[in-house]
Amino acid sequence: MTSQKKYDFIKWSEPYSSGLVYLDNHRRNFIDIVNELIEVVNEDTCAASLPMIFHRLGFYVEAYFVNKEIALMGNSDLPLKVYKEEHDRFTAEVTRFQQVFHQGEENVCRDLLEFIISWYHNYISLFGPEAVNYLRSKGFE
Repeated sequence: MTSQKKYDFIKWSEPYSSGLVYLDNHRRNFIDIVNELIEVVNEDTCAASLPMIFHRLGFYVEAYFVNKEIALMGNSDLPLKVYKEEHDRFTAEVTRFQQVFHQGEENVCRDLLEFIISWYHNYISLFGPEAVNYLRSKGFE
């Protein structure tokens, strides 16, 4: 039997910071969810723990994606369509992983973890300073 790869927890660092408390709180929350999933994968407790991860991801999507899209409406300079496409892609993939989990797929936790880490790093690179400045101009701190 081969041992499975162990993942290191993600630590908050400067590259993750947007300088906007509202946005950074959401990013920290996401990192907390990712770290919880890392613990689940490292401890091999997927069957018992993954439903709560899906629950937390659902709340994250509802609280963050929807509010962000509403906040960015009305600024034609920002790529709202790109953000929305990424939100939809993330939501669709998490839904797919839920279905795979219910079908009993063994590697679903690792595959989900790999997806959300990759997605997150790509996503925060899309959210440039112009969006942060726009949100700040709308009263977000």
